[in-house]
Amino acid sequence: ICSEGMATKLDVSLQPDILRSLCRVITEGGRYRGYKKDILTENLSERDNTVFVCPRCKGILRELCISTDGEQFCSCCKKEREQTHPNIHVNNMILCFKCYCPLISRGCDWLGTLGDCENHLDTCGYVQEMCKLKCGVVLQRNDHVTHEKENCVQRIVKCEHCEKNFKFCELTEHLDVCPKIKVLCELKCGLVMCRDKVAQHLEKECGQVEENCELGCGMKLTRDELRIHVTDNCVQRVVTCEHCDKNFKFCELTEHLDVCPKIKVLCELKCGLVMCRDKVAQHLEKECGQVEENCELGCGMKLTRDELRIHVTDNCVQRVVTCEHCDKNFKFCELTEHLDVCPKVEVSCELKCGLVMCRDKVIEHIDRDCKEKEIECPFAKYKCVKLIKRQYLDTHLEEKETEHLKLKLDAIEDIVVKQSELIEKQNKTIADQGLMITKQNETITGQGDMVTKQNETITGQGRMIRKQNETIASQGDMIIKQNRKIETMSQEIGSLNKNAK
Repeated sequence: ICSEGMATKLDVSLQPDILRSLCRVITEGGRYRGYKKDILTENLSERDNTVFVCPRCKGILRELCISTDGEQFCSCCKKEREQTHPNIHVNNMILCFKCYCPLISRGCDWLGTLGDCENHLDTCGYVQEMCKLKCGVVLQRNDHVTHEKENCVQRIVKCEHCEKNFKFCELTEHLDVCPKIKVLCELKCGLVMCRDKVAQHLEKECGQVEENCELGCGMKLTRDELRIHVTDNCVQRVVTCEHCDKNFKFCELTEHLDVCPKIKVLCELKCGLVMCRDKVAQHLEKECGQVEENCELGCGMKLTRDELRIHVTDNCVQRVVTCEHCDKNFKFCELTEHLDVCPKVEVSCELKCGLVMCRDKVIEHIDRDCKEKEIECPFAKYKCVKLIKRQYLDTHLEEKETEHLKLKLDAIEDIVVKQSELIEKQNKTIADQGLMITKQNETITGQGDMVTKQNETITGQGRMIRKQNETIASQGDMIIKQNRKIETMSQEIGSLNKNAK
């Protein structure tokens, strides 16, 4: 049984010469022959079995030899006085076969060739060997370093207390007498010390040894209890008054506290303030919130100082407040009167439309937005005389759409009639001017004899006629434009009539 608690048996692979058996075939006579086939990475085909397998040892040919009759076999399978010659080419092919380490089952992941396999086994970490420190344990090469450092019973270890070296198997016996090992105090004070310091500890340091109180109160206690007693419990100990910082014996402290000027006391008027006893008079004169005084704003109220602080800011009728609407300042007693006329206070619409707005926006709201305001119909210019609330305007326009169209058509027809009358008047005027031109032409023809004499007169009249002709032409253009307008309006009247239908 090894020190790790695991059973281990001696492996034949401990002998370096026998490492060959891991990758070579062993015959009944114990002789090593060709390579084992099961370490190859790939199985041999039937053809390769006839070419590369020794017929005598059934292993893969190692150092191939060929006899005089053509038989090929391993050099180690050669019989005495049998004449052979080597086949170097095939031998090199065999040495290049890919194979695993024979110890792959133990975890070795080496992958190489048959030619390197035996050399690999010389250094493979999964081969088992005897512990070099002669503890009798057999283990893999990979585990030797950890075993020799941590688990071997023959390894050299250092005592952690005295720092001397011992074999691991001798360490327990040494610890029973080691002078530097830590032990508990025999009086059970709880202290741990080296074994060679125990006597000195009991003489000078151990807290469980009993002694008399050094302050003379007569108590006998252990050293640990005396440390607490002298500082916390002895009636003869010196203590400092936490209020005035003067020193007294503990037995005299209670009498001092009854008159100490620095001790904290409550105000006698029960304002809740705590102060030094020598500051009470000054507090009552200047600071105490329970002393009564008159309101500084002149409202006539007499209250305590604490009540006055709240009264002046929150309750006094003479305090100055800011209107939350217009941000102007007023005395609180005047604020209600101001709110009745404040232009920025929010009020409801006087027509009861439900909208809330500043007082100075009401008139503008009624004129522009209020849905309860009665307004004229947009078709009032077409003689729709009904007054309706703004909120019902869209409904009115939908319900009276046909009537509105008729009103608009009537208005357009009136315009057309008026323009037609105007055109007739203009046509009559043009006709009259044409008659006058005809008469003038007749006059000019009848007075042919006077033409020569009256050239200047005729020239002037010709100019006048040309101007009149231009006027007639422009009036003709105007008549054409008016006729086009009449046609356009007629088309609009036609489409309106269709919509009305």
